[in-house]
Amino acid sequence: MDTSLERVEQWRANSLDIAELGEDERLAVAEHAAAEQEEELVSTLVPLLSEAELHFVNFRRAQVTNNADAASESIRSCVKNCRKSGNRDHRLEARARMEWGLLRYSLGEKEEAGVDLKWAMERLKVVDEGSAAHGVALLNMAAWHETRAEWMMALAMHSEISRHGPHLVETVALSRLAASRLQMHLQDHESALRHSWVALHGLSEAGLPGLAIEAALIWLNLALADVNEKAPLMQTRVEESSPRKVGQEFVLNSHPEDVAFAYDAIADSWDGGVSGSDRPDLQLMLEASRVLGREEFEAQLMQTEDITDTQLLQMLEHPADQPESS
Repeated sequence: MDTSLERVEQWRANSLDIAELGEDERLAVAEHAAAEQEEELVSTLVPLLSEAELHFVNFRRAQVTNNADAASESIRSCVKNCRKSGNRDHRLEARARMEWGLLRYSLGEKEEAGVDLKWAMERLKVVDEGSAAHGVALLNMAAWHETRAEWMMALAMHSEISRHGPHLVETVALSRLAASRLQMHLQDHESALRHSWVALHGLSEAGLPGLAIEAALIWLNLALADVNEKAPLMQTRVEESSPRKVGQEFVLNSHPEDVAFAYDAIADSWDGGVSGSDRPDLQLMLEASRVLGREEFEAQLMQTEDITDTQLLQMLEHPADQPESS
């Protein structure tokens, strides 16, 4: 089945037959059209939508124009209409409650928002487990806990998203990236190393290069502590991960092959820019390139006069201070 984005593109190319849209496609296409401000397509789909679905689309319209009052009115009307006896739409009600929770949070109603987000998450688990909406609900619930400094509760939400299914690749990847940030904050380097690696691969597969680079940088920041050919490959670490036994120590090291993979992911996306007084990305790239024995990156940095990051400049002045692969 074509995605809602592809359907909107077909409309723009005058190749979309509205009559061919499945019943489960209409709302998704109307939502995307509203987000893209394709009002003619939205208007064409309106007669095919239920009253609750129309309120949800109007909510998206209000979001695009930053009309908080209209957004609030539309999403509340959607929830109310979803509950009508005879045609109750449990999935849409859960999605609407989630959006209402996010809106309430933005309005300062943080406790009430948590109630809505939890309700939506639990309902979606029942009616649409593993869907994109269910994944987003879990991520939102984790983020809500994180804003309250409830770190372990946030991690518990992420643990509900298994990389073995039924969740989408991008849901798992976004969850692992968020978890790795939290674990860095909690200084749980073992978990952060593993989860940032999973995030790097998942986000790359999902076509989210910007976030994939963030995951690669988190991983490199830890992995460069000790690059050793005797270190286990990350794939092995991920597959064989299990709770540590009492007294068992974690050795923070990495294999050169994995360092090369993360370095290449970052280097391939680098636009050549060096501006900025704080460039930890370039610092890590330089350190990794030295560990791998790749001299081209450092040579390129040495030829530019635009670097203003003092730490990066110090690293370029003292190459002997950098660690080497063993």
